[in-house]
Amino acid sequence: MDGFKNIEIKNFRGIDLLKVDDFSRVNVFLGQNNSGKSTVLEAIHMLAGMSNPEMPQNLNRIRAKNFYANFSDVFYLFHNMDVKNTPEFIAEQFDGNERKLRLNMTYSFDEKEMMSQSNPMNGGLPVSETKVYLNTLEMNFETNEQGVLKRRQSSITVKPDGMLSDKKIAEGYLEKYQTVYLTTEMWSINLPAALSALFKRKQKNVVLNRLHLFDNRVADIDILQDDVYVDFDNMPEKLPLRMVGDGMRRYLHMVAASANPMNNVILIDEIDNGLHYSAYAKIWKAIFELAVAYNKQIFVTTHSKETLAYLHEMLEENTDYQQELRLYTIEHTLKKGLQAYKLTYEGLKGACASDIEIRSAVR
Repeated sequence: MDGFKNIEIKNFRGIDLLKVDDFSRVNVFLGQNNSGKSTVLEAIHMLAGMSNPEMPQNLNRIRAKNFYANFSDVFYLFHNMDVKNTPEFIAEQFDGNERKLRLNMTYSFDEKEMMSQSNPMNGGLPVSETKVYLNTLEMNFETNEQGVLKRRQSSITVKPDGMLSDKKIAEGYLEKYQTVYLTTEMWSINLPAALSALFKRKQKNVVLNRLHLFDNRVADIDILQDDVYVDFDNMPEKLPLRMVGDGMRRYLHMVAASANPMNNVILIDEIDNGLHYSAYAKIWKAIFELAVAYNKQIFVTTHSKETLAYLHEMLEENTDYQQELRLYTIEHTLKKGLQAYKLTYEGLKGACASDIEIRSAVR
């Protein structure tokens, strides 16, 4: 299996230090509100796309549900909003290679811009004042492949008004991972385009079969005028997906992302949000089936005890998937700080049998 074996996160959002070990194919993060579950997904997303200098702003847009997040919002990525707390991400991959990413805020300018800003006739600022403005975000990343260490840098620079001034992409580096981050709103993926790409690859039956598992009344699915339409038995016409319901829309996003052969890593935040409990077992089965069939690594967050019960039920019926699961409870502790407590399928089985609360490790 390709993907990440572990991750270490330092100074990222509310996480000062967290290590998570022994990832498997499907990894589920549990924990109380504001425990850092979503932040772990964001860290994985950041590390998988570490050459992209726009990744930090994209994450803030997703979290804020705002396509127009300002450059100044990148300060929220730094622990306690202090740029001296440099965010750092380190991971070992299943192929034995390692990768590391470090974010830095700096100041940079070119001579022409400096002269313009230092001229009051042009409405500019004195040079002594412009130097205190941190306007460049650096993505300093390195790879260690078969003992060969390579360091690279990408960066993005903005003007004082927040408009893009310069973007630099590290030369000679091709990213091996393509991740999809599915949030509760699911606007981080263009569903009609994602489905069209699958249909073009003759994968329509993969989508349709999973959709029929979700609702056996589904007869067909199509892309019409850049919108998704679902054909139900005994309906006089096909219905646009937006008229069907949030549950099927979320389910279809997960299926489309997982079935796409271009995507290596799938991140699903709050998998239970907006879904009726009757869909939980179907969702879990589809996720494991697609992860195994298409060699994906999937990371999920949830806070629903019912979701975990249906996960256990599905794995009892599909024993081949049991070893593909890891559960992690993210917990703030008084003595050890932030910790990730791991469970395998056997731990989930025992917790369900004894009705033990595993969404919080400290009781």
